[in-house]
Amino acid sequence: MFARYAFLADHVTFDANGKMTAVGIFEVIYAPAFPTKHRDMTLTINLEGTVNEKGKHNVAIELRDDKANRLFSTDLPVELKRPGVTQGSLRVGVVIRLMDIPFPRPGQYEFVVFADDRFLTRVSFAVSKIRVKEAGEQ
Repeated sequence: MFARYAFLADHVTFDANGKMTAVGIFEVIYAPAFPTKHRDMTLTINLEGTVNEKGKHNVAIELRDDKANRLFSTDLPVELKRPGVTQGSLRVGVVIRLMDIPFPRPGQYEFVVFADDRFLTRVSFAVSKIRVKEAGEQ
């Protein structure tokens, strides 16, 4: 199994036919002060495997800082399936809405993704301080 793509966005939806719409894909989170919490984001991962990998798998996701400290982790069961398929590849989309994720300081962060204890991919991003203008400042 491998990750075809992975990204962070503000919001991700799927229509009745499985067509994805992603709004606000980003690589930087801005905050006026630290520590901070990011209110709402969506991590989207598209996994592909062979017919031999059909079935249930465990996907583990870790949020790490630039020193590889784990700040958050979660495990998700996923299933590679496509009824009637006996050849080719199988795909599954993993969409995780993450709310109020804490960031202690500005810097580089990453979500690291594993399937069945094997590294798949990482999604790197920055968290940066934004300067807020004072009242009357130009």
